[in-house]
This record gives sequence, C-alpha cells and structure tokens, in this order.
Amino acid sequence: MNTVSPRIEPWPIGIAAFFAVLISALATWAVVAQRNREELVSADYYEQEVAYQQQINRLKRSADAGVSIGYESRGPGGVIRIAWPSAARPIDSQGRIRLYRPSEAALDRDLPLAIGRDGVQNLDALTLKPGLWKVRVHWGAEASGYYVERSVVVPSADPGLSK
Repeated sequence: MNTVSPRIEPWPIGIAAFFAVLISALATWAVVAQRNREELVSADYYEQEVAYQQQINRLKRSADAGVSIGYESRGPGGVIRIAWPSAARPIDSQGRIRLYRPSEAALDRDLPLAIGRDGVQNLDALTLKPGLWKVRVHWGAEASGYYVERSVVVPSADPGLSK
C-alpha cells in the first residue's frame, strides 16, 4: 500500500505573504505621510521676500564699491583688514561687522564699525580661533545700505600646528 501524503506548496503562501507585507508597508507610509505636515509657505512669506530683495539690492550696490577684506600677518596674531575706497567709505560709521564661524556658532562676533581716517579698519585676529571665518560687513541705512561678505582663513599662531 502506497499512500501519498498531500504536499503543501510554499508558493501560494509566499506570494500572499509578500502582498500582505507590501500592502501593510504602503498603508503605514500613507499614515505617516498624512500626519507629517510640512508647509512650503511660511506665514510671513511676503516680509521674508521683501527682506531678501533688500539684501539683493545691498549686494548690487556693493558690487562696485571696491571694499577689500583680507588677512595680514602683522604682530603676534595678525589682523583682518577691511579697507574702503574714498568713494564708498561710510560717512557716519553706521553699520556693523559680523565675524561668522561656520563650524562653531558660539564663536560668532558682532563688532561696530570703527573706520580710521585712512578708510581702514583692522580687527585683531589674535583672539580668533584658527580656521575659516566669514567677514560680513553691512553699512549705511537699512533700506539703502551696502553689504560685503568675504571668507578669511586665520592661520594657526603656532607654526607646528599648521603642518
């Protein structure tokens, strides 16, 4: 007597399990996507656009100003030198200088304009941490002012550390 036991095929069970997992994953994704609200428009988008347009206007006015910003190794730590030509020199020293450190926000500094008679302002770099700094200079009235931004690399005071 030869009895053959019925064999269960795994293919129908595998296909059904695959579609069940797929439908479950799609349903979970739909629920998560529905609950996560990301608004593309902010509540004050008009004010932000006006401020951005003012910044673009400042950059256009500043393009031909000829302001030079750079690092000079003078003294023990060197200086960041900002020089204005006589035509673009701020009359009333109304403005600010922001030293922005992209890698460490805690080191950022805001400084007032203090331009000498020669149209130059030197910022002591001895207290600045070596590395990349962005020097952002804004001067003039808020609506009709000027804006210049340059990157400056402050070298290490210890020559052995820069290797």
